[in-house]
Amino acid sequence: MAEQNPQQDQEQSLYLTILEDIFRGKLSGGDRLKVSALAQQYGQSASPVREVLRRMQGEGFVEILPNKGAVIVSANANTIQNIFEVLQLLEPYFVEWFAEYALPEVIDELQVIQDKMKALDPGDLLHFRQLDSEFHKKIADHHYNDAAADTWKRLRTALTVHAVRLRISPTRVSTILEEHDELITSFRTNDAERAKAAIQKHVGGSFEQMSQQMRALGIWSSMS
Repeated sequence: MAEQNPQQDQEQSLYLTILEDIFRGKLSGGDRLKVSALAQQYGQSASPVREVLRRMQGEGFVEILPNKGAVIVSANANTIQNIFEVLQLLEPYFVEWFAEYALPEVIDELQVIQDKMKALDPGDLLHFRQLDSEFHKKIADHHYNDAAADTWKRLRTALTVHAVRLRISPTRVSTILEEHDELITSFRTNDAERAKAAIQKHVGGSFEQMSQQMRALGIWSSMS
């Protein structure tokens, strides 16, 4: 893997900082992202800010409008459904391979993430979401298909941005943890079919949870 140069490191750091502010609710859907204001706020020049915004546009959660600048895309029904439809294809693809080929020490790393999730305060949804993404990223990162993994990462990041306004109910938190346990057990026994069934249930449950809340917030009505 090629090493990043200092400019790429700077852009990656800025990207993660802006993303963290979105996750924390400091920036939200519909907010304009002015290059000059962001450069001043984060102590950067305009060039890395523009590059980061272009990257976020490519990931689907920032829109760059002619003569208007960048705007954080607001969550909508069509976008969420489209993301989940692709995830429902990719997640089983990664999970089946992982169940067959993942080394025990890599599965142990998943268990460490799972233990951290279980130890969180129930109301700490920011870190719960971050660890949940880390759990699934660990699976995707170990797949041989880098193009598919990169697509998954972009979609998962966009989904996390769109989900910032949505809560995760205590019941859903418990279900997520139970389904992670089921995945880990499947991986340890190299049971690809069991893992596939677990991830299909997992992704479907997440979609149902998000769609219910979006309906309650009145942002699912655009779905045909």
